[in-house]
Amino acid sequence: MRYTDKKYYIDDRMRKILDLCCDRSSGKSKMDNLILVDGDEGYGKTNFALGSCYYVAWKMKRPFSMKNVFFDVRKLTEFAKTTKDQVILWDEAALQGLASEWSSRSQKDLVKLLMVVRKKRHFFMFCIPKFFRLNEYLVLDRSIGLVHVYARHEKELGRFVYFNKKAKEKLYHSWRKTRVRNYRRAYTFHGSFVIAEGKVIDEHEYDVEKDKAIASVGVKDNEDSFTRTQARLYRLQYHLYKMTKDKAMTQEQLAKYLKIERASISEWGEYGKKYPQIFVER
Repeated sequence: MRYTDKKYYIDDRMRKILDLCCDRSSGKSKMDNLILVDGDEGYGKTNFALGSCYYVAWKMKRPFSMKNVFFDVRKLTEFAKTTKDQVILWDEAALQGLASEWSSRSQKDLVKLLMVVRKKRHFFMFCIPKFFRLNEYLVLDRSIGLVHVYARHEKELGRFVYFNKKAKEKLYHSWRKTRVRNYRRAYTFHGSFVIAEGKVIDEHEYDVEKDKAIASVGVKDNEDSFTRTQARLYRLQYHLYKMTKDKAMTQEQLAKYLKIERASISEWGEYGKKYPQIFVER
């Protein structure tokens, strides 16, 4: 059937899952929800997620716009921490969320967030290309379900299979054992979805933000722009410089002891301004 003012077609069994999420986040219950959506690029993950998010927002009378769609995990984390009762879509989570590429700090920050943010009663959807490459906590413990979108016969778009917690765990452990992603086994139910009639978000704004996210791939910032050893060395050198400013010893004494030029110690004093990111408290 079709729902909301945008006339989205939503499979009846999938609608019941979304209704369950709404029930979990309403009334006296202080629970949030995370559903993962995976599938190959171009197979409709974003379309499925946008329709689902909009349905939840519509049913619960919550706002949903580009302000609720994120490509950057840091921005998502900040938004989730400082708001409540929101519908939050992390699109193209693969850009930062793949276990093999994601910095440990970003991964830990998101896991910590989801461990303590339940009382905010958010509804989360994460779009990812392959579920098994996300952190195990997100896949097994935190998410209540997994949606895999696919194309029937590799050409008929708009198909999906849904895995509840039990089925999702079987799928994940099967992959761990065989390294085969057997989506055809153990799923809870299958269904279809179609392109929505009506726009949920501004398509131009969406494309602009996605292009920015794509352009940022491979560009490192914060402490990631240094090796860990280099960052530690810079912090040590800056600390030694501070010791000379605190009169623990003179720069001349330190330079003589380390057998370096005094000018080098003066340069260390600039690290606080040049590289503030490596001095951020963890």
